[in-house]
Amino acid sequence: MARVGIALLLASWIFAATQPPDAAGILVVSESGVEVYAETLAGIGSVFAGPGLRVVDLQGATGARDLAAALESQETRAVIAVGSRALEEVRARHAAVPVVAAMVLHGAAAPNADGHVDLDVSLAAQLGAMRALWPGRTRAGIIRNPALSRYSAEALEARARKEGFLPVLVDCDKPANLLKALAALKGKVDFVICCPDPDLYNSVTIKPLVLASLEGRLPLVGFSPAFVRAGAATGIYPDYRDSGRQAAEMAERLLRGEDGGPDTGPRRIQVAINQRVARLLGIDFRTGALPVEVFR
Repeated sequence: MARVGIALLLASWIFAATQPPDAAGILVVSESGVEVYAETLAGIGSVFAGPGLRVVDLQGATGARDLAAALESQETRAVIAVGSRALEEVRARHAAVPVVAAMVLHGAAAPNADGHVDLDVSLAAQLGAMRALWPGRTRAGIIRNPALSRYSAEALEARARKEGFLPVLVDCDKPANLLKALAALKGKVDFVICCPDPDLYNSVTIKPLVLASLEGRLPLVGFSPAFVRAGAATGIYPDYRDSGRQAAEMAERLLRGEDGGPDTGPRRIQVAINQRVARLLGIDFRTGALPVEVFR
């Protein structure tokens, strides 16, 4: 009988260990209407079991009030802030529980959070993807905003050379200088990496930038699906769903009283190409070398 009891106890432990963690205690703060945020939320939801996951939509009519009430609730034990606005709103209310930041650029300084899954894709990963897509093209242009860049120009150049590329960096500190920065790379590089920057790249600047890239035959490497659809020849960006899972796993560790782990970049990336733009530029990307989404 004792052996049966021990066996049942072990079986219950194994069963509990294989169950998804309970969502109770987790508060997710985000904004509706943003495609990549929706993917991140799906990733977060895939980690936690049951309907207990609470989500505050800052775009909702009662978003601010809902957030204040949720942060004051004794049930809230950890927060996952999806996007920079969500992180700012949570921190402005001085949340007394651990906060994990997702979908936030690291920039020159780490976000004020207990855990952080970087939105930034490393330069090594970007260049590795370009090597697979377009072998032999090693002249890499990089446009960076020195005020927001996490790394110095020297560090980026050293990383690119280590990956076997010949980098040409151009600093651009405001949208008005973006076309000038692109023109400075004409004839010097095979492609241009646009570092994530909501100030430089927006609904006003993207169209003229794409037109200039076509005229100057300078393929752009964008940082989001929207950028590729708008006319970048290719895009390299996080697997947003998996980044959501990363953030959820970090929050889970914090709930257990463990260290959330070091700030980390996306462990999986996605690559897309704009077939129409590639054809206009005469580029034949090798889409069989790695998983690639093709926008036609």
